Amino acid sequence: MVKNFRLNIAIRLLIMMLIMALFLYYVFVEIHYLRAVYLVVFFIISIVEFFRYIDRTNRDFTSFLLALLQNDFTTKFSESGKGKSFNQLYTAFNKITHKFEQISSAKEIQHLYLEALVDHVRVGILSFDRKERIHLMNQALQRLLGRKQVAFLNNLSSIDPQLPEFLRDIKPKENKLLKIQLGGDLLHLSIHATEFKLDNEYYKLISFQNIKNELDSTEMEAWQKLIRVLTHEIMNSVTPITSLSETLKQIAANAKSNPADIDKLAQGLEAIHHRSAGLENFTEAYKKLTKIPAPNFQKVEVKPLVERVLLLFQKELTHIKQEVDVDMGLTMLADPSLIEQVLINLIKNAIDAVHGVENPQIIIRATSGEQTTLIVEDNGSGIDVDKADKIFIPFFTTKDNGSGIGLALCRQIIRMHNGTISFSSAPGTTVLKIIF
Repeated sequence: MVKNFRLNIAIRLLIMMLIMALFLYYVFVEIHYLRAVYLVVFFIISIVEFFRYIDRTNRDFTSFLLALLQNDFTTKFSESGKGKSFNQLYTAFNKITHKFEQISSAKEIQHLYLEALVDHVRVGILSFDRKERIHLMNQALQRLLGRKQVAFLNNLSSIDPQLPEFLRDIKPKENKLLKIQLGGDLLHLSIHATEFKLDNEYYKLISFQNIKNELDSTEMEAWQKLIRVLTHEIMNSVTPITSLSETLKQIAANAKSNPADIDKLAQGLEAIHHRSAGLENFTEAYKKLTKIPAPNFQKVEVKPLVERVLLLFQKELTHIKQEVDVDMGLTMLADPSLIEQVLINLIKNAIDAVHGVENPQIIIRATSGEQTTLIVEDNGSGIDVDKADKIFIPFFTTKDNGSGIGLALCRQIIRMHNGTISFSSAPGTTVLKIIF
């Protein structure tokens, strides 16, 4: 069989021309109509076969495109015996098919790699689309929630009724804490959300992390620090009271024989009374930390608030340079009374910090944006590094006559405003920053 395309076309054309010549011969020369009819049939068959042969390339091309469309890369074409141009065409078909096969294989490998990577991380990951169809729920999340892969977001209501609504409402780039009861255990979930688009399809990606152990550890550490401070303060009062009581007991035993000891007894009882009053004041200070009223949020202008607080310290600030960098009209949503109390504590600390410093200065700044930032800065001697992590602990103080509740009170008030307060110090500067 001759496979060259051009030769096949030439042979088919010659056969059709021969059939046509015989047809004309039997019609006009020999006048044999039956044979002429047979030749017409043969001619029609040869034309049909000719076009089918011509269309074979189109059929191969269609087959090639459909195979690519259906991700079928098993179709191969013969690359020889059909003429140079057709051999090149089918070679190109096979190369394209092989290239797509390589791309598909690489994508599959990358998908498997990413799938293994996502399953390997210890943070729970969940992804769903606008129709709330879940596309990803890694093994860490399945272990955390005690559930296998689920199809839709609403299916998570079997874990906790509030969970689906919580995941719908959380905004991109937002961090929230959610507590859920699961199998008798209380989970503290730190949840972070983001969103993205793939092929114009919206997806929401959410990470889950159980921070209960970290919270427990931090809480335990805070309690230990608090107990150490409480123990220190109480023992500072109880030890001299115990010692003095023992001395007074001996004096009382000899008071009848030595009336002069009555005065010593009275003085000792006065000292005990004074120290007992100190312990009472100490416990009252502790109660202040536990009885802060809930904030009454209002729209507060920052600059008048700062100026009002500075006016309270007019006498103390006589020899201190003050700089207020707050834009007029800057407002924030807060409880003015509580924030005023915070500023009073911070400015009082700054005044104490610059005592005895050459060219003392206090700077108060406020900026706005996505969040409001309030800064109180002084040029005092600063706080030692080993004490910096303790300044927000109740009753810890670096002052001889300090109560140690000022900054602890400030931190609690700021937390009630969903804000943060941070501290930084170096020789010659101390900065307290509040972010709402």
